[in-house]
Amino acid sequence: MTLQLPIFLQVGIALTALVLVGLLGHVRRRRALADFIGGKRATARLVRSNLYRLRLERALALGLGGIALSVAAAGPQWSHDPTPGPPVNRIIVAIDVSASMQASDARPTRLADAVSVAGTLVDAAGGHRVGLLLFAGTGYPLAPPTHDHEAIRFLLGGVTPTIASALDPGTLLSVGIQEAVALLEREETVDPVVTSVPPFPWLEVAEPDPETVGERVIVLIGDGETGENDERVSEAIAEAREAGVRIHAIGVGTPEGAGMIMPSGTYQLGGQVLDAMGVTGMSQLREPLLQEVASLGGGRYTHTRSEAQIEDLGEALADLGVSAQLDTDEDLPIWLRYDVPFVLGLAALMLLLMESALDLATWTRESSPARAGAR
Repeated sequence: MTLQLPIFLQVGIALTALVLVGLLGHVRRRRALADFIGGKRATARLVRSNLYRLRLERALALGLGGIALSVAAAGPQWSHDPTPGPPVNRIIVAIDVSASMQASDARPTRLADAVSVAGTLVDAAGGHRVGLLLFAGTGYPLAPPTHDHEAIRFLLGGVTPTIASALDPGTLLSVGIQEAVALLEREETVDPVVTSVPPFPWLEVAEPDPETVGERVIVLIGDGETGENDERVSEAIAEAREAGVRIHAIGVGTPEGAGMIMPSGTYQLGGQVLDAMGVTGMSQLREPLLQEVASLGGGRYTHTRSEAQIEDLGEALADLGVSAQLDTDEDLPIWLRYDVPFVLGLAALMLLLMESALDLATWTRESSPARAGAR
């Protein structure tokens, strides 16, 4: 057993010793009072309790109760080898925010559909870390992998149609993949344990156990339109696989395609997207490319309109590594399943209640002969 704050044990034992010393002084004063009254015979007639008796049971109850409280305040913990938990995966949700994502062949737009699916995956991620990346012709990392899924949902709420910029309308899938891998690697170089100077020199701050690192995963959500050749995309996927990153792909839109309308925003005029000939531009879902991305990336491909497949993907992300989790309630010894400070605090409370009940028991026992004689 180890103590997190041993100083409280020392303070508690000192206070308990003071209480016992005070109890000894109380016994001496009782005896002095008995001698003043007239000795044992006089006190037997005037007082129900025996003023000369040394209350060992009271001293024992107070002493054990004080020691139990002292040990509980010191933060005792059983010394044992920690049971490894399930691996914690790092998941980057990468969303295409280029102009083609403003097409209306998904309701209300491809971008809105992609954000909705991303929120579903975040909700299904369970205890894994989730990060967020937006990309078009360049990458825009918004959050590294974190357990704060509410923060990711908040950031997703800001991915509105006006986030698309006329200054960055094209898509480079290779850039999205590379930026997602870089975000995963930057997250792992940061020490998650934050140390601080304790307020007291004797106060030791326990460092949390490091997480068991699981898989690194990228979930790419887009329409597959890219302004580069497929070979460059394949090279980016190969680099990601060499870094140990798995890639899933989710398509949004339809092969038939639809026109695009750039939203109006600050310093940006909205309107239909036109090609070089002045004709309304059409954007189509390039599903074969996204399927190849998932195949080469070691993941799976699905489409936003398939709710069952999206649900299966969310469950696959959440269940990854859970089979390695041990049942701590069955593996740990029985004495390790209980909170030691709580048990000691409960024992101290029971001892103090027993000490309080001693006066009632003594009064009842010693007053019974008097009542019998009165009858």
